Amino acid sequence: MESYTEYRVAVDENTDFFEGWTDSSVPHMVFLYDQESLEECELENGVYYATYKTVTFDQSRTFEIAGSSGVTTITVAAGEYGVKP
Repeated sequence: MESYTEYRVAVDENTDFFEGWTDSSVPHMVFLYDQESLEECELENGVYYATYKTVTFDQSRTFEIAGSSGVTTITVAAGEYGVKP
């Protein structure tokens, strides 16, 4: 089973909301902000805040990833993935 945790982080006018980030333990996933622009973010005391979600697996999971050189199988340990660096 999987669950999701929401995080709230400060962002500014230089934030690229469409450039996601990866977690090396789950290379087939890309994580993104929930908002698409600064205008969609919360403004609190002069600071803009965006949110994003991570995924947590409560037990190890196996994924098959199709690529140009065939199918690769990876096993991901239980844990939380996608925390923004």
